[in-house]
Amino acid sequence: MSGQFVVTVGAIENLERLFSGKNLKGQPQPRIAMVGRSNVGKSSLINSLLESKVAQVSNQPGKTRCIHFYLWKEAKKVIADLPGYGYARTAQTERDRWAEFINAYLRADENLEAALVLLDARHGPTRLDEQAIRFLSFEGIPVTFVFTKFDQLKSQSERAQRKREASQALRDLGFDPEGAHWVSSRSGDGLKKLAAFLSR
Repeated sequence: MSGQFVVTVGAIENLERLFSGKNLKGQPQPRIAMVGRSNVGKSSLINSLLESKVAQVSNQPGKTRCIHFYLWKEAKKVIADLPGYGYARTAQTERDRWAEFINAYLRADENLEAALVLLDARHGPTRLDEQAIRFLSFEGIPVTFVFTKFDQLKSQSERAQRKREASQALRDLGFDPEGAHWVSSRSGDGLKKLAAFLSR
């Protein structure tokens, strides 16, 4: 297996116990943060990339309330699965707590290499996605965009149209869309290319 669970953290006050310099629980590998809305497919993508069922997949949005870390042995990286944002049924105070927690982690991890911003291939980026992207940019964290659920765009014309719309949206945010990845954990579209990119 290429994937292994490392640790879960659920509160800001526990973050400092994770790190010893650039190491996370003794793991020296660079970290890649998975960022995205609830139910965008972070856990499914992690399992596909790591070729292991290490991340729990749920049909219930907002289920991940902690940060889960997984060692990706083949790529020599650690994946940080961050809580999804934007789940409407969650109380505003809870959403604010999640945002504070995520922001604290992003600022605390000295060995955070990049963030993967996961976007639904069928929609957006949404307003909440844009807020997350701007925050990451402000913090100086390199961003790679990954459009998930690509298999749900059935026709070539639909795929081409969505790529044009999404590319323009990324340009409007100040990013080059050429580096975006379009993937499907279900069909396997784009996964090898993404894995090769992240393994560099």
